[in-house]
Amino acid sequence: MNRKTIGRMGATVLAAASVLGSTVAYAADPARVSVITAPFGTGSYVMASALEEISKQNKDGIQITSSESPGFIFNIKKLDKEPALRKSMIVGSGAGVVGLATLGSAPFTQKYPPLKLIANYSVGAYWLATLDPKIKTVADLAGKKVALGRAAQINWAVQPAAIMRDGYGLGKDKVDLQYVGTKDAIDALLNGTTDAAVVGGYVDPATHKMVLSPQTSEFIASGRKITFLGWSPEAIDKTIKAGMKMAQYTVPANTLQGVAEPLVVHADTTSWMVSPEFPDDLAYSAAKLVIDNLAKFGEFHAQGKLMSRDGLVYGWSVDDLHPGALRAYREAGIVK
Repeated sequence: MNRKTIGRMGATVLAAASVLGSTVAYAADPARVSVITAPFGTGSYVMASALEEISKQNKDGIQITSSESPGFIFNIKKLDKEPALRKSMIVGSGAGVVGLATLGSAPFTQKYPPLKLIANYSVGAYWLATLDPKIKTVADLAGKKVALGRAAQINWAVQPAAIMRDGYGLGKDKVDLQYVGTKDAIDALLNGTTDAAVVGGYVDPATHKMVLSPQTSEFIASGRKITFLGWSPEAIDKTIKAGMKMAQYTVPANTLQGVAEPLVVHADTTSWMVSPEFPDDLAYSAAKLVIDNLAKFGEFHAQGKLMSRDGLVYGWSVDDLHPGALRAYREAGIVK
């Protein structure tokens, strides 16, 4: 073999190595992010699992691994205690619980930095119900018993109690609040051991489609004559000004059985959120993954069928969105 042949072979090898090197340089591993959610079996747990499965189908993009957690309060505390996770972890959370954490209000015992939104995956709507024909409005609950969810349940207990207290002046001295759990609250109402109970469901704020919570559906199916007690807009506004983060939502007329007029309720989100330290490019990729795959979430859970483009950011201001996610929403025309 002469020198020219060897030289040509060497050049070929070098060229191949150059091409291979270029290929390797651009075939970087996809970014990997974890998400902690809520207890096994909850809607939030299933929706995070859906997010993981959808990310696996997006082989060249962000890859997400979901895992169970005790709940949203735990998630906020975990990010605070473990700074290294702030750049790689998405947490299940929501407007109400983040608002309480930022204020340092119960069930929190200190103030926490506010988280930033990646996307909502559910919007809940909540109000009260009674079987007593003499009770026409929330104001009529003075001196009565009201059954709510467990004391740590933001949507089903903390927020309704705050509206009664700050919106109507019905503090602990004027109304007997019973923190018994969502199903037990309905059972107490049916059994006559309480005068009113919290009810609710999940909505798509864009189309107003609603799916009632299981215990609310069972309550309506009881065949009893029910009076739904919506909140007044003024009461919700007072409660928000007092520091409780929530949104006002109006259930259209004839959406609920026997309710011919629009019903004003309070709404809260369940969301995927991150620390402000979370990288912009990862926040962009995570938000874009959700936006581009909205139709797939309904294959995993009923809550996914209520997801919509507008619903992804419902209840939040532009400043609440992570800058990377905001870029994705602006590109998609969801946020101006």
